Amino acid sequence: MRRIRLNLAPNLQVEFTDRESALRHVEEWIDRGMRLVEVVYGPPEGCGKTAWLLQSVELLKDYGFDVIYVNPIDKEILAEIGTTGL
Repeated sequence: MRRIRLNLAPNLQVEFTDRESALRHVEEWIDRGMRLVEVVYGPPEGCGKTAWLLQSVELLKDYGFDVIYVNPIDKEILAEIGTTGL
C-alpha cells in the first residue's frame, strides 16, 4: 500500500506511519462488510483523523474499491471511479 505524505508545515512532509491497528479496522470492514455508518472523532485538530481517512482511501483502492472522499471543512473532494469491465 502506498503511504500518503502529510504536509505538517511549509516544506515539511511526513509519511503516514504507526496506525496499523487503525488500518486493520478498515481491513476488517472490507472482510466482513459493513452497512452502518462509522463515526470518527477526536480532538478538534492534530490527532490524525484526516490522515487516517486519507490513508484508508489508499487501502480501499488497493482492494479494488471505488472511493469518494468528501471533506466539507477543507472543501476537498477526491473521487477515483474505475471503469474496468465496461
